[in-house]
Amino acid sequence: MDYLSVLGLQLKINLDSNSFNEFLIRNKEFDKQFDNVKLLIENKNPDVIILPEMCYQSDLRDYYKDLSKDKLIVAGNIYNNGINYTIVFSKGDMFSIKKRNASGAEPMVRFIKDSNGNSFMSEYLSEHIFEINDKKLVVLNCMEYYKQAYYIARSIPDLFGIICICSNNNVGVFLDETKAIHNHNENIYTFMINSVNIYMGKKYALGESYVYGPIQGHEKEWLVKEGISMNEQGSDEEYFYGEFMSDFSRFGRSDNYVNSPKSIEVGLIRKRVLK
Repeated sequence: MDYLSVLGLQLKINLDSNSFNEFLIRNKEFDKQFDNVKLLIENKNPDVIILPEMCYQSDLRDYYKDLSKDKLIVAGNIYNNGINYTIVFSKGDMFSIKKRNASGAEPMVRFIKDSNGNSFMSEYLSEHIFEINDKKLVVLNCMEYYKQAYYIARSIPDLFGIICICSNNNVGVFLDETKAIHNHNENIYTFMINSVNIYMGKKYALGESYVYGPIQGHEKEWLVKEGISMNEQGSDEEYFYGEFMSDFSRFGRSDNYVNSPKSIEVGLIRKRVLK
């Protein structure tokens, strides 16, 4: 199939922090939410599964490893000695990728040297590249996207898309950056998956996850007429599922015209929300 099916999971979570680490607070509500996540994965059977930053659970490692034999799973992140590591499962293996750019709000900003475009591209890009069904994806963690995706989008000619996981309270700034990136490379996708969270007792990440991709302005009108919408997610525990094509016609005059994406669905993970 020419399509890559993607399931993005905008989870609602509670977080805490000390002077060294940030961490997910596990509770019954979160576990119930994740039971529904497992059902979505089983029902949709996607090629790619994306969870937001701060959502990795080490007790699910074997579940993810088995699931990833024919899928790519971006499972969130975990802290190790104060450093944020993105966790990815691919072809039955687990990968821990050190985050190379951090915001001033993260405890780890005191422990790393911020990577510039040149050093990231030459030293670290390769560990962020994964392939699924002969399609190449780059996985980035929040500020890595904001600082590095501009260069990445111009440097990999056969790139299918960029996945970004976030725990972000300023999604609009990221969306502006995404628009600039796609103005220069209209043939890739950005899958931006943010969480909705309470951080140290206060509202922090706001959700509003989105997909941005190779759809021309006139094609957007046709998609709407065909009943296909690519609206952003809201600010609840939500998911999106869709089938995204990497090589499709740009003009509607052909008898073989094909649109992208297909089978778009956005919905609630659970109707009951966290208090």
